[in-house]
Amino acid sequence: VLLSDPKAVAIDQVYVNGQLAYKDGKYLLPVPKVTYPEWAYDTINIGKKLTAADFVIEAPSSSASKAEAAILEMYYFEEDFKIANLPIVNGVVERDSAQNITKCALIDRYHGRGAVARMFWQGVGPRTANSAVACSVSHDLHNVWSLGSSDEAMALAVNTVAEQQGGWALVNDGKVVATVRYEIGGLMSQRTAETVAAELENLYAEADKMEWYGEPGLPRRMVFAYLTCTPWKWVLVAPYEGNESGLVNVTNGKTHPVVW
Repeated sequence: VLLSDPKAVAIDQVYVNGQLAYKDGKYLLPVPKVTYPEWAYDTINIGKKLTAADFVIEAPSSSASKAEAAILEMYYFEEDFKIANLPIVNGVVERDSAQNITKCALIDRYHGRGAVARMFWQGVGPRTANSAVACSVSHDLHNVWSLGSSDEAMALAVNTVAEQQGGWALVNDGKVVATVRYEIGGLMSQRTAETVAAELENLYAEADKMEWYGEPGLPRRMVFAYLTCTPWKWVLVAPYEGNESGLVNVTNGKTHPVVW
């Protein structure tokens, strides 16, 4: 790797096995053709088309006007989750934009059970009404995740990711405005790097038209917030037997309700 500016790590040329492979922003060597098995194109198995009802967080008490909720945020290293008081409307615990709190969901993409874990996150996600983002990259299980300002938008975003067998979907004001397709295992694409890059740039451009909690809008490294291993302590995973909420401390296996 030859750099034109070492301080900025500006790459000028790349050589592979003595051959010039990259110069002036272009890859110069032949691209090998790789054939993937058919099953690699069909790995998103949610099992049904999701609706807003699948993202509802029911109140623990029908007579209460407030509920306590476990709160996480991106790159949260603390031993214990945050706790916030959230409003209850018609038996449902709701988001609270005044506290920069929105909803997060993790959807099982493997077993066809339509299993959805949901909780509240703070300081990240779309603030624009009826909007959401969803993605099938979430190390290391790679279940589908979504953040959204409405349950309807989250359902639309997740269903779009499932229909295209992986990638990203962005919903603005109830409409899908951008997608990035990762058709191989929901993680990669067989299409050219230029094609996928153009889809990503369009996703970022459309996201810049929306309001977001926190900076800098749509976080480019958001996928790393869904690591299912340390350094995070409390994480949201797809529901499993004995933990229907999906909230678990991965350092000790302790589980906890998302609202109480």
